Amino acid sequence: MRLLKRETTIPLPDVLDFSSTTQNTLRCPYLIMTFISGIPLYDVWFGHRLNGASPETTCLCRIRALESVASAMVQLDKFSFRTGGRLLFGSDGNSSGVGPMRCVDRKAELDRWFVHEDPEDDLIYIECAASSDPKAHYTLMLDRHPEQNQVPKGLAMLLRQLISWIPEPSVTDPFVLAHPDFDIQTFIVSEEGEIQGIIDWDGVAAVPRTLGNEGYPGWLTRDWDPAMYGYNESMEHGAEPEGVWEDSPESLAYYRGIYDGIMAKHRMERRGGSEANFCHEQLDFEDLVDMFAESNMDDMVMETLHRNFNILLSKEGL
Repeated sequence: MRLLKRETTIPLPDVLDFSSTTQNTLRCPYLIMTFISGIPLYDVWFGHRLNGASPETTCLCRIRALESVASAMVQLDKFSFRTGGRLLFGSDGNSSGVGPMRCVDRKAELDRWFVHEDPEDDLIYIECAASSDPKAHYTLMLDRHPEQNQVPKGLAMLLRQLISWIPEPSVTDPFVLAHPDFDIQTFIVSEEGEIQGIIDWDGVAAVPRTLGNEGYPGWLTRDWDPAMYGYNESMEHGAEPEGVWEDSPESLAYYRGIYDGIMAKHRMERRGGSEANFCHEQLDFEDLVDMFAESNMDDMVMETLHRNFNILLSKEGL
């Protein structure tokens, strides 16, 4: 965070002190930051549902928020690498290279609950070696937990084939720094939607550009994940949701188009244009890999496979 604060204009709180070990007075890792004045982006994004704002005002605030988000995310392009993984830092606070990163082993967690019947819910982490191959990022859990049964094994083989077709950009540095939790709860904004601060940077790493800093924010792709998406048409008439408010598929597609246009403008200004459109090329392969790693072989997996396969074919003009 200090590196980003020093070398970009991304709105971040100041880091007053931190410790990544238990060798301190508190005997636990900690991070102390300055206070960010503002409100959660969720409250502004759904201001017409929560705060009585007019739909027109909410739309303007949403576009302003997306402009701020894009302006911040595009600056991460400055931090590109030949190898993917966690950033290493020297004593001067500057990046000295890329090393292994921690990843959550979801398959191991599920095995703990359903195979070993252990109710413990602590996260299970593994160390993932740094790699210069972007495809290794997608296949990490497949490699760690090879399937034994025929049907899951066949689906895993299909997934590997699809992964091999992901069009990686032809750039010198195929990895770029990306926010690890690029979703609506990460942003603190003004009442007008201007980003005041971005939080939750723990786990930040250099990832393949197809999953990097120029992809869509998570709340604009809610309809891509049937397990999470809880939209109901009754919400359009003010019916309270059981969980969180959702946008309609048409609304999400509209704002994806807005964000895509904003990012295209930034690409033109920063690089004179680029053939690679990482909004369009952002796929749900990371979710697919998680599904396979969790042995969650159901209709949802096949639906997601079918959607992304069609996207890949369209990119190839087929």
